[in-house]
Amino acid sequence: MPDAAQGDRFVKPTPRVLIALLVLGVAACSGAPPSTVSDPESPVVEEISYMVREGDSWGRVSEAFFGDASRAERIARDNGFHPAIDPVSSVEVTVSIRSDELEMVRSIAEARGSYNAGVEAMQRDGGDEAAAAAFDRALDVAPHFVDARYNLGLVQLRLGKPADAHENLEQVVEARPEDAEAWYALSAASFHAGDYGAALGPLEHSLELDPGLLRARWTHALCLQRMGRGAEAIAAWRHYLDLDSTSAWADQARQNLAELGA
Repeated sequence: MPDAAQGDRFVKPTPRVLIALLVLGVAACSGAPPSTVSDPESPVVEEISYMVREGDSWGRVSEAFFGDASRAERIARDNGFHPAIDPVSSVEVTVSIRSDELEMVRSIAEARGSYNAGVEAMQRDGGDEAAAAAFDRALDVAPHFVDARYNLGLVQLRLGKPADAHENLEQVVEARPEDAEAWYALSAASFHAGDYGAALGPLEHSLELDPGLLRARWTHALCLQRMGRGAEAIAAWRHYLDLDSTSAWADQARQNLAELGA
Protein backbone atom coordinates (compact mmCIF):
# COMPACT_ATOMS: atom_id res chain seq x y z
CA MET A 1 0.00 0.00 0.00
CA PRO A 2 1.51 3.37 -0.94
CA ASP A 3 2.22 5.59 2.01
CA ALA A 4 3.72 9.05 1.82
CA ALA A 5 5.90 8.22 4.80
CA GLN A 6 7.71 5.49 2.91
CA GLY A 7 9.57 5.11 -0.36
CA ASP A 8 10.62 7.59 -3.00
CA ARG A 9 7.16 9.07 -3.43
CA PHE A 10 7.61 11.21 -0.36
CA VAL A 11 11.21 12.35 -0.49
CA LYS A 12 13.39 11.63 -3.47
CA PRO A 13 16.89 13.10 -3.57
CA THR A 14 17.62 14.98 -6.77
CA PRO A 15 21.38 15.61 -6.94
CA ARG A 16 22.30 18.43 -9.30
CA VAL A 17 24.73 18.43 -12.19
CA LEU A 18 28.17 18.83 -10.68
CA ILE A 19 31.16 20.71 -12.02
CA ALA A 20 34.77 21.02 -10.95
CA LEU A 21 35.56 24.63 -10.09
CA LEU A 22 39.08 25.85 -10.71
CA VAL A 23 39.63 28.94 -8.60
CA LEU A 24 43.04 30.47 -8.25
CA GLY A 25 44.61 31.23 -4.90
CA VAL A 26 44.74 29.67 -1.45
CA ALA A 27 42.00 27.65 0.18
CA ALA A 28 39.30 29.36 2.19
CA CYS A 29 40.24 30.54 5.66
CA SER A 30 38.78 28.83 8.70
CA GLY A 31 36.53 30.59 11.17
CA ALA A 32 33.17 32.27 10.60
CA PRO A 33 31.62 31.60 7.20
CA PRO A 34 31.82 34.47 4.72
CA SER A 35 28.72 36.49 3.96
CA THR A 36 26.57 35.23 1.11
CA VAL A 37 25.46 38.79 0.29
CA SER A 38 27.58 40.50 -2.34
CA ASP A 39 28.53 44.17 -2.31
CA PRO A 40 27.82 45.56 -5.83
CA GLU A 41 30.66 48.04 -5.34
CA SER A 42 33.18 45.26 -4.71
CA PRO A 43 35.66 44.93 -7.62
CA VAL A 44 35.76 41.87 -9.86
CA VAL A 45 38.94 39.93 -9.10
CA GLU A 46 38.43 36.75 -11.16
CA GLU A 47 36.50 35.70 -14.25
CA ILE A 48 35.87 31.98 -14.68
CA SER A 49 34.68 30.36 -17.90
CA TYR A 50 31.90 27.81 -17.61
CA MET A 51 30.50 25.57 -20.35
CA VAL A 52 26.71 25.35 -19.99
CA ARG A 53 25.46 21.79 -19.63
CA GLU A 54 22.16 20.22 -20.64
CA GLY A 55 19.45 21.19 -18.15
CA ASP A 56 21.37 24.13 -16.66
CA SER A 57 19.56 27.31 -15.67
CA TRP A 58 21.14 30.55 -14.57
CA GLY A 59 20.17 29.60 -11.05
CA ARG A 60 22.05 26.33 -11.26
CA VAL A 61 25.13 28.08 -12.61
CA SER A 62 24.95 30.48 -9.66
CA GLU A 63 24.49 27.59 -7.21
CA ALA A 64 27.54 25.78 -8.59
CA PHE A 65 29.81 28.72 -7.84
CA PHE A 66 28.16 30.51 -4.92
CA GLY A 67 26.08 27.83 -3.20
CA ASP A 68 22.73 29.45 -3.98
CA ALA A 69 20.86 31.00 -6.91
CA SER A 70 21.14 34.61 -5.73
CA ARG A 71 23.59 35.63 -8.48
CA ALA A 72 21.54 34.10 -11.34
CA GLU A 73 20.26 37.39 -12.76
CA ARG A 74 23.67 39.02 -12.51
CA ILE A 75 25.42 36.15 -14.33
CA ALA A 76 22.81 36.19 -17.11
CA ARG A 77 23.03 39.94 -17.63
CA ASP A 78 26.84 39.95 -17.43
CA ASN A 79 26.78 37.56 -20.40
CA GLY A 80 24.21 39.54 -22.38
CA PHE A 81 21.26 37.19 -21.75
CA HIS A 82 17.81 37.75 -20.30
CA PRO A 83 17.66 36.00 -16.89
CA ALA A 84 14.18 34.56 -17.61
CA ILE A 85 15.54 32.54 -20.55
CA ASP A 86 17.71 29.53 -19.65
CA PRO A 87 21.17 29.38 -21.23
CA VAL A 88 21.74 27.08 -24.19
CA SER A 89 23.86 23.98 -23.57
CA SER A 90 27.44 24.00 -24.90
CA VAL A 91 27.59 27.81 -24.76
CA GLU A 92 30.53 29.16 -22.79
CA VAL A 93 29.67 31.87 -20.27
CA THR A 94 31.79 33.87 -17.87
CA VAL A 95 31.17 34.05 -14.13
CA SER A 96 32.63 37.15 -12.50
CA ILE A 97 33.86 36.77 -8.92
CA ARG A 98 33.98 39.90 -6.77
CA SER A 99 36.54 40.38 -4.04
CA ASP A 100 34.02 39.89 -1.23
CA GLU A 101 32.84 36.62 -2.83
CA LEU A 102 36.21 35.02 -3.42
CA GLU A 103 36.52 33.23 -0.07
CA MET A 104 33.05 31.73 -0.44
CA VAL A 105 33.70 30.49 -3.99
CA ARG A 106 37.04 29.01 -2.97
CA SER A 107 35.51 27.16 -0.01
CA ILE A 108 32.80 25.63 -2.19
CA ALA A 109 35.45 24.55 -4.70
CA GLU A 110 37.45 23.01 -1.86
CA ALA A 111 34.34 21.19 -0.56
CA ARG A 112 33.35 19.88 -3.99
CA GLY A 113 35.24 16.58 -3.64
CA SER A 114 33.45 15.67 -0.41
CA TYR A 115 30.13 16.75 -1.89
CA ASN A 116 30.61 14.57 -4.98
CA ALA A 117 31.52 11.63 -2.74
CA GLY A 118 28.30 12.20 -0.81
CA VAL A 119 26.18 12.23 -3.98
CA GLU A 120 27.81 9.00 -5.17
CA ALA A 121 27.24 7.35 -1.76
CA MET A 122 23.58 8.36 -1.51
CA GLN A 123 22.93 6.67 -4.85
CA ARG A 124 24.31 3.34 -3.59
CA ASP A 125 22.31 0.83 -1.59
CA GLY A 126 23.35 1.16 2.03
CA GLY A 127 25.39 4.30 1.35
CA ASP A 128 23.44 6.77 3.44
CA GLU A 129 25.79 6.80 6.45
CA ALA A 130 28.78 7.41 4.18
CA ALA A 131 26.83 10.10 2.32
CA ALA A 132 25.96 11.93 5.56
CA ALA A 133 29.60 11.88 6.64
CA ALA A 134 30.71 13.23 3.26
CA PHE A 135 28.17 16.06 3.29
CA ASP A 136 29.20 16.92 6.86
CA ARG A 137 32.80 17.20 5.65
CA ALA A 138 31.71 19.48 2.82
CA LEU A 139 29.79 21.71 5.21
CA ASP A 140 32.72 21.89 7.61
CA VAL A 141 34.63 23.56 4.78
CA ALA A 142 31.73 25.52 3.26
CA PRO A 143 28.81 26.03 5.69
CA HIS A 144 26.94 28.04 3.04
CA PHE A 145 27.05 25.17 0.48
CA VAL A 146 23.27 24.86 0.16
CA ASP A 147 23.22 21.78 -2.09
CA ALA A 148 25.28 19.90 0.48
CA ARG A 149 22.95 20.94 3.30
CA TYR A 150 19.88 19.97 1.26
CA ASN A 151 21.22 16.52 0.43
CA LEU A 152 22.35 16.02 4.03
CA GLY A 153 18.79 16.73 5.16
CA LEU A 154 17.42 14.16 2.70
CA VAL A 155 19.91 11.53 3.86
CA GLN A 156 19.08 12.24 7.50
CA LEU A 157 15.41 11.58 6.71
CA ARG A 158 16.33 8.24 5.19
CA LEU A 159 18.41 7.46 8.28
CA GLY A 160 15.44 8.13 10.57
CA LYS A 161 16.74 11.44 11.97
CA PRO A 162 13.89 13.88 11.24
CA ALA A 163 14.95 16.43 13.89
CA ASP A 164 18.44 16.76 12.37
CA ALA A 165 16.91 16.90 8.90
CA HIS A 166 14.49 19.65 9.95
CA GLU A 167 17.34 21.79 11.28
CA ASN A 168 19.24 21.56 8.00
CA LEU A 169 16.23 21.92 5.72
CA GLU A 170 15.07 25.04 7.57
CA GLN A 171 18.36 26.63 6.57
CA VAL A 172 17.85 25.50 2.97
CA VAL A 173 14.44 27.17 2.59
CA GLU A 174 15.86 30.29 4.21
CA ALA A 175 18.50 30.38 1.49
CA ARG A 176 16.09 29.30 -1.27
CA PRO A 177 12.61 30.59 -0.37
CA GLU A 178 11.32 30.00 -3.92
CA ASP A 179 12.37 26.33 -4.04
CA ALA A 180 9.19 24.21 -3.93
CA GLU A 181 11.14 20.95 -3.58
CA ALA A 182 13.03 22.31 -0.58
CA TRP A 183 9.78 23.29 1.16
CA TYR A 184 8.43 19.85 0.37
CA ALA A 185 11.51 18.21 1.88
CA LEU A 186 11.13 20.38 4.99
CA SER A 187 7.58 19.10 5.37
CA ALA A 188 8.99 15.57 5.28
CA ALA A 189 10.91 16.17 8.49
CA SER A 190 7.73 16.97 10.38
CA PHE A 191 5.79 14.19 8.64
CA HIS A 192 8.39 11.57 9.55
CA ALA A 193 8.27 12.81 13.17
CA GLY A 194 4.49 12.22 13.14
CA ASP A 195 3.69 15.93 13.42
CA TYR A 196 1.23 16.24 10.54
CA GLY A 197 0.05 19.69 11.59
CA ALA A 198 3.59 21.07 11.39
CA ALA A 199 4.01 19.46 7.96
CA LEU A 200 0.98 21.30 6.54
CA GLY A 201 2.52 24.79 6.40
CA PRO A 202 5.59 23.82 4.34
CA LEU A 203 3.40 21.60 2.13
CA GLU A 204 0.99 24.42 1.41
CA HIS A 205 3.87 26.78 0.67
CA SER A 206 5.39 24.19 -1.64
CA LEU A 207 2.08 23.95 -3.52
CA GLU A 208 1.82 27.73 -3.78
CA LEU A 209 5.17 27.69 -5.53
CA ASP A 210 4.41 24.62 -7.67
CA PRO A 211 0.72 23.59 -7.75
CA GLY A 212 1.57 20.57 -9.90
CA LEU A 213 4.09 19.01 -7.51
CA LEU A 214 2.40 15.63 -7.12
CA ARG A 215 4.43 14.44 -4.11
CA ALA A 216 3.38 17.53 -2.17
CA ARG A 217 -0.21 17.23 -3.38
CA TRP A 218 -0.38 13.57 -2.23
CA THR A 219 1.19 14.22 1.15
CA HIS A 220 -1.00 17.26 1.78
CA ALA A 221 -4.10 15.10 1.36
CA LEU A 222 -2.69 12.35 3.57
CA CYS A 223 -1.82 14.82 6.33
CA LEU A 224 -5.36 16.17 6.33
CA GLN A 225 -6.77 12.64 6.45
CA ARG A 226 -4.55 11.59 9.35
CA MET A 227 -5.50 14.76 11.25
CA GLY A 228 -9.18 13.83 10.97
CA ARG A 229 -10.05 16.75 8.71
CA GLY A 230 -12.24 14.62 6.48
CA ALA A 231 -13.95 17.20 4.27
CA GLU A 232 -10.66 18.95 3.50
CA ALA A 233 -8.95 15.60 2.85
CA ILE A 234 -11.71 14.60 0.41
CA ALA A 235 -11.22 17.83 -1.53
CA ALA A 236 -7.45 17.36 -1.48
CA TRP A 237 -7.63 13.77 -2.76
CA ARG A 238 -9.96 14.85 -5.55
CA HIS A 239 -7.55 17.62 -6.49
CA TYR A 240 -4.77 15.05 -6.62
CA LEU A 241 -6.85 12.85 -8.95
CA ASP A 242 -7.43 15.83 -11.23
CA LEU A 243 -3.68 15.82 -11.81
CA ASP A 244 -3.00 12.06 -11.72
CA SER A 245 -5.78 9.60 -12.51
CA THR A 246 -3.88 6.55 -13.81
CA SER A 247 -0.95 5.67 -11.53
CA ALA A 248 -0.82 3.28 -8.57
CA TRP A 249 -0.88 6.40 -6.40
CA ALA A 250 -4.14 7.41 -8.04
CA ASP A 251 -5.57 3.99 -7.15
CA GLN A 252 -4.54 4.54 -3.53
CA ALA A 253 -6.08 8.01 -3.56
CA ARG A 254 -9.39 6.43 -4.61
CA GLN A 255 -9.11 3.91 -1.77
CA ASN A 256 -8.49 6.74 0.68
CA LEU A 257 -11.56 8.54 -0.65
CA ALA A 258 -13.60 5.37 -0.14
CA GLU A 259 -12.36 5.13 3.46
CA LEU A 260 -13.56 8.70 3.95
CA GLY A 261 -16.98 7.78 2.57
CA ALA A 262 -16.58 9.81 -0.60
